[in-house]
Amino acid sequence: MKEISEIRLENARTLADQVGGTGSFASRIDREPTQASRFMGRNPTKNIGDRLARHIEECFDKPKGWLDTDHSGRGDSNVAHHPAQFESNVAPAPRMDGYVPVISWVQAGAWTEVCNVEAVSDEMVPRPPGSSDRTFALRVKGQSMAPRYEPNLIIYVDPEVIPFDGDDVVAVLTESNEATFKQYVEEPGGGKMLKARNPSWPEQWVKINGNCEIIGVVVATMWMRTPKAG
Repeated sequence: MKEISEIRLENARTLADQVGGTGSFASRIDREPTQASRFMGRNPTKNIGDRLARHIEECFDKPKGWLDTDHSGRGDSNVAHHPAQFESNVAPAPRMDGYVPVISWVQAGAWTEVCNVEAVSDEMVPRPPGSSDRTFALRVKGQSMAPRYEPNLIIYVDPEVIPFDGDDVVAVLTESNEATFKQYVEEPGGGKMLKARNPSWPEQWVKINGNCEIIGVVVATMWMRTPKAG
């Protein structure tokens, strides 16, 4: 038999899926996304108590005790199961956990000073699984990292990840406080460089000699279709 904590967790996640994710769920119950993640994220650190359970039910117009009831098997006996006609060529999507801001490259250059999410962006996108709460997103500009990263592709940057040779990173050039997107390269002699992936890019190499600070490693990308004119 399931524990009450497990039933509440499953039901809370079901409600979150219905409204578009943890961020929307948190807004619905007047909580911050980070607070909601603590009791219903991928690895929750606390259970949903009685008081919070009743609050969630009120916010979603559910009867008292709804969150404590196992709804997972409801209706299964009346469902007809048929063999699939086509083989699926996609795997289940990972569970997104909260949202991150899409910021400008100017803001990225000063990220350590402006990392208050509410202060930097009106646009939010789902946070990739396993990334830290400090993760942010940028839209690629220019062709320096093509063809792997085309303009307008959204990249997710996690400041908590340590860069290794070959990683793609966002760095700040200290002379101009301007952010740049390049591949991180460690040379055999101990030197460190930033490299443009586009072999035709005129300024392909930037030597790291105290003139820049790496502010995050690219941990995921998201492609969004550009709307077509009707």
